[in-house]
Amino acid sequence: MKYAVCRSIRAGTVYVWNLGRRRFICRPVRVEHGLYGSTDTVLAHNFKLYIFTDRSTMSSVEAPQCRFQTLLVYDLIKRSYVRRQTGIAVIPCPQHEYRLLEDGRTLLGLSETRDHLILWDLDFGSIKHEIKASHRELTLCSSTIRDLQPDVTARRDTTLMPWDVRTESQSAKKKRLEKKAQREREAKWRLDREKYNSIEQYVLSGDEQVAVCSYFAHHLNVFSMVSQEHLHTLEDKSSLLSLHTAALTYTGSHVVLTNYNQDQRTPYITLWDLHTGTVKKKLRNEAGVCCVAITDSADRVVFGVTGSNRLKVWDPFRRNYRSICGYGNLTIEVSSELYMTEGGTRAILLSGQLSLWDLEACSVLSVLSLDARVRCMKLLRGCETSILLGLSHSPTLISARSTCSHPVSSATRAPKDEDLFGESSSSEEEDS
Repeated sequence: MKYAVCRSIRAGTVYVWNLGRRRFICRPVRVEHGLYGSTDTVLAHNFKLYIFTDRSTMSSVEAPQCRFQTLLVYDLIKRSYVRRQTGIAVIPCPQHEYRLLEDGRTLLGLSETRDHLILWDLDFGSIKHEIKASHRELTLCSSTIRDLQPDVTARRDTTLMPWDVRTESQSAKKKRLEKKAQREREAKWRLDREKYNSIEQYVLSGDEQVAVCSYFAHHLNVFSMVSQEHLHTLEDKSSLLSLHTAALTYTGSHVVLTNYNQDQRTPYITLWDLHTGTVKKKLRNEAGVCCVAITDSADRVVFGVTGSNRLKVWDPFRRNYRSICGYGNLTIEVSSELYMTEGGTRAILLSGQLSLWDLEACSVLSVLSLDARVRCMKLLRGCETSILLGLSHSPTLISARSTCSHPVSSATRAPKDEDLFGESSSSEEEDS
């Protein structure tokens, strides 16, 4: 028996859906209204809603600080609040930047200045750990600062021809080399300063053991959620590294992302090994990549390119690369979502329509056309060919399962004690 807990775009409304009973395919088994306000943050875990509320401005010498001061825990099965904790001080973040860990006992979020990750202990309402990058403090002496000031009298550098170099005077050569050295110092200084940028985005591995953070910079940081340590800094001096088009393996062993090499003027797809902090493989000249997925073993990467109707498959360790043509009206866009299932043999693409692809046979297996825009999509792990779709105009939840996969028997009825929301009754017929 599986359930789905869904938040409505209407503040305070929560739906619970039974995904294993056909009788409830069109209606939720539990609907709750008015549980929280539009300024609150709510997270769901194990049929409980964790509601962070009571925002207040705390006085500070430097600047006022906004905090959530109260945690409410609502049990969807009991239909009652089971806990109210005051005196906490949780820093507000965008909804998607919070994660509940350790069976709801720990909250992951960002610091107020967004320069490090914070773990809050929800049992006591206090900060449990602060996970920071292990960079040394950057100290600039006055002479270094003076050296880095722009030369307002300097002209744009011109390319010297071989005969210009041969006839160059010693004083001109010395001045040219000094300018070159200054440019190198400035470039190094800028890269060093990037280490102190704010966190722009972070991703968490499926097993919640590894986090990767980006900073609008030429580097990424890798952190262990188990030891709360900074593991590696992934750095590419020629490319800005972002997580906007990236995928992390379930265990956090590898990350694949897109980057543009500014020196070579070439786009890449790069596979990083997060155990060693080094580049594992690169795929050159892949521009416009807008969605990407990776297998748990990192032996296959599949991606789509903006404006195309093809999926591309890259097996980095076997040096295998191929392109699969899609159906007629397919156009892959920046908003497209892509997942791999069944060990990397199949892919699910949401791009206007929902399509299932056979990556081994290089073909499209099926296409599902939808009458409304899909607002959110969730792949059910452990039942890999099942997905949940939330629509933008309706509280209806769509559960889709591939008919090309191994069939799941629906004749076997789940025990009554698994009907957590009173779905069963003696007068009802068995699901067929």
